[in-house]
Amino acid sequence: MIVKNFGYLIALDQEGHFGRAAKSCNVSQPTLSAGIKQLEQDLGVEIVRHGRRYDGLTSEGETVLAWAKKIESNCEGLERDLSAQKRGLEGQIRLGVLSATSIMASILSLALAERMPLLEQCICTAQTSSLTKALLTHEMDMALVYLEDISEEDFDTHLLYRERIVVFQASGDPLPRQVSWDHVAELPLCILDCALPKAARSRLGHRAAKSIRTNNVDVLAAHIASGRYATVLPQSLATYFARISDIRAVEVAGEGADAAVGLAMPRNGVKSTPTAALFEIVRAPETMASIEAALDLYRQFQPEGG
Repeated sequence: MIVKNFGYLIALDQEGHFGRAAKSCNVSQPTLSAGIKQLEQDLGVEIVRHGRRYDGLTSEGETVLAWAKKIESNCEGLERDLSAQKRGLEGQIRLGVLSATSIMASILSLALAERMPLLEQCICTAQTSSLTKALLTHEMDMALVYLEDISEEDFDTHLLYRERIVVFQASGDPLPRQVSWDHVAELPLCILDCALPKAARSRLGHRAAKSIRTNNVDVLAAHIASGRYATVLPQSLATYFARISDIRAVEVAGEGADAAVGLAMPRNGVKSTPTAALFEIVRAPETMASIEAALDLYRQFQPEGG
């Protein structure tokens, strides 16, 4: 049963004339007449008193007309609901990320774009202190951070994953699979600012000899590719060095050698449609599979043996 045929019946009742009703519906008179005849066939009743001219509706036709008006009203309500949902899908989300969580942020962003293709996403990288301030002042909706580095009193959080801290260096020489913080501190390091959790920075301290600090990934990768410098980073950033010849990934052992990463938003804050969608996305098996794949990448660069 075609819904538009009910519209033809409503127009006929309002206009009292087949020609004028067809014109109001922007169709030809034969199309309108055929639509109403189709209604009669579908329902098995005579709706219009048949004659040379329109002479009103039968009693069954009056019943059909009443239902036609209800259907029209329901269709209008459906359109309003869909429009409201579309406006939600066309909203904006402001996501803050650390340098260390940028790879995972792209996974979440792509999944969110697939779920809400009309959504405007704004993704900004900053230090933890700047991100938490922006969340509390409502300049950002959500942030991907090290959970140990923020106050549980101020934020609602959702743990995404835990990851190890790893030394990356280009070397053809045999290397151990694990090293201590004392060993790391003696290496010539190129350090990516803000890419380590607070506990790891504390363990590294100011003991790093001959260190170079940068906030630029290309600068970092160039120094590692030279073979003269190592770096210490979360395992998920292995993709930065995947094309470097002889790259090795050596796990750091000891306190501060792993960290919890998750989403944070102001405690008891109102979830918008995009933020609610993001929380659903991070629980989806396909999202977690992508995150696990990014976390496992460094393993192919681990030294063999003990």
